[in-house]
Amino acid sequence: MTDGVDRGSAFGRWLVADRSAVDAVLQGAVARGGDRDVVRAAVVDLAASAEAFATGGALDPVLAGALLGRVVDLAARGRWAVGGADRTAVTDVLPRLTGLLRSQPVATVDAVCAASRAVARAGDLRLFGSLLAAVPEVAEPATVRSVVLVAAWRSGAARFRAAALREARSLPASVAVPVLGMPAGTDPSVALARHALDPWWWPGYRSEPGVLRRVGGFRGFGGPWVTAPRVVPGGPTGCAVTADGATWAVVADVHGAAVVRLGDEQTGTAPAAAPARLPVPWADRITGTAPASADGAVLLVSRLHSYWVDAVRVAA
Repeated sequence: MTDGVDRGSAFGRWLVADRSAVDAVLQGAVARGGDRDVVRAAVVDLAASAEAFATGGALDPVLAGALLGRVVDLAARGRWAVGGADRTAVTDVLPRLTGLLRSQPVATVDAVCAASRAVARAGDLRLFGSLLAAVPEVAEPATVRSVVLVAAWRSGAARFRAAALREARSLPASVAVPVLGMPAGTDPSVALARHALDPWWWPGYRSEPGVLRRVGGFRGFGGPWVTAPRVVPGGPTGCAVTADGATWAVVADVHGAAVVRLGDEQTGTAPAAAPARLPVPWADRITGTAPASADGAVLLVSRLHSYWVDAVRVAA
């Protein structure tokens, strides 16, 4: 199943040197139901991009084994496709992570590939790679899992916010600052404490009043709702939406947003009163508001003629 691989390349030389282990991995993928031709094509694809992982013309055998195992598993499950998040993680994201791959190759391949789909659905896979590429070598596999979680949240996967904040606080500054994308010299503990109070504040981001983020949308265009949403206070985040006969929690901050269906709509929940004036570019009737920051400086707002809800900073 390795026909088409250049035996003179760094990857090809590793295949020959570790032939018995390679054969076991390939045979295992087929035994789990993988199509032999699909697995072979994935190995050839990996060989074409594997030179990006070589150093001085040689490929770390531990890294090569981790890459091969991940790629043939994806191929066996029908998840190795051009343009797909899983393939992009291997061919475009991982080659940039020199510090993490040098120090923790197996943990890095596993964690990055495991997170790639969630990041691609909710955030920016390119930013995810850029943040991780800035991380230096780390001593423990557990640190890799922490930085990947933080990078996923920082790249727009808002569902991970609470866990990512917890992990970010545990990282040394030399790792936290680059993976958070903060300017050099920033004290991450101070910045994270301020961000925890105001999810819409971040070093270098604008803080003037106005619409900060739009959340949701009509299901026919990729959003979650068929009927117009109405914002109500409540839910685990303090911000909720009622739509389609259900209640949805809204998790949102300066980096991203997500909505999570909680259950059947609670009847009799009155929306909070809107401020007399909002610094917004639209004229529409407000149907509900809820505080989107601890100090109430940012509100989540729904309106009569929109399938979106808006996070609005009401004062600087």
